[in-house]
Amino acid sequence: MKTRIITAIIFGIIMGIGTMYSPQSSAILYCIVGILCLWEFYGLVLSKDGSPAANNFRKIFAVFLGILPALVSLNENLSPYPLWKAGVYHWFMLLPFVPFVFELLSGSKKPFENIGLTIAGFLYIGFPTYLLTSMSLQDITGRYIIMAVMLLIWANDVFAYFIGKLLGRHKIFPDISPNKTWEGTIGGFICAILWGVVSFYCWPVIKLQLIQWVVLGAVCSVFGILGDLVASKLKRSLQIKDTGNILPGHGGLIDRFDAFIFAMPFVVFTLCYVFNDNRLYYFYLLWHNY
Repeated sequence: MKTRIITAIIFGIIMGIGTMYSPQSSAILYCIVGILCLWEFYGLVLSKDGSPAANNFRKIFAVFLGILPALVSLNENLSPYPLWKAGVYHWFMLLPFVPFVFELLSGSKKPFENIGLTIAGFLYIGFPTYLLTSMSLQDITGRYIIMAVMLLIWANDVFAYFIGKLLGRHKIFPDISPNKTWEGTIGGFICAILWGVVSFYCWPVIKLQLIQWVVLGAVCSVFGILGDLVASKLKRSLQIKDTGNILPGHGGLIDRFDAFIFAMPFVVFTLCYVFNDNRLYYFYLLWHNY
């Protein structure tokens, strides 16, 4: 527990400073986090029945494909030489077909499983990473929203853990997450909503109404819990305890970000569609025009 707490404090400081220092630092931070999570994910799920060179190419290309939208966002917003104006992005539409050709030639015994898992990693980690990097750069309050959401999810996790330890009796999914109880989950949900009320006073720069903060707290709690269960299901299917060991006492980065990355698309949807908030104008147009 001591190691876990020390790691959590150091990790929280790094994430807080990286997110709040500047839009650029926030975007780059989450791009790095996305790359590491993708590397972790694909290292666990992609088959290793080929040669070392083929296995390495499969993993590296899958990570590149998953992080590509976030890299595009960085280039368009930070680079003095946007690739879009050079016409380079037009060729990117061909990249998703590379895994099909590679699996055809690699002699893998699970070709379409690898292709499906490559796409799954893009949806599970790559797309939320793109949302995080774009939010950091698209709107002046984007990184404040990211930090507020992270705190809401952490509040839900922390209170659910301790309330579950103290009062937990009834298991939710004992075969997937044996330590998760209804008591802890409900306690975390209530605390996330209360933290949403606190956030109304702590984050006036975001300019959300009190009821919107309450809804946002509920969204973060519900989909954060689902994200945690999805990661637990992944680990159970692979018969592992942690997705990695990069964070002492916590395991891998997916273990730490599972709730956060899963909840982010639903947070953005809530902000842009439910709240009709066009400050995140890029996503506002995305939801309303397409």
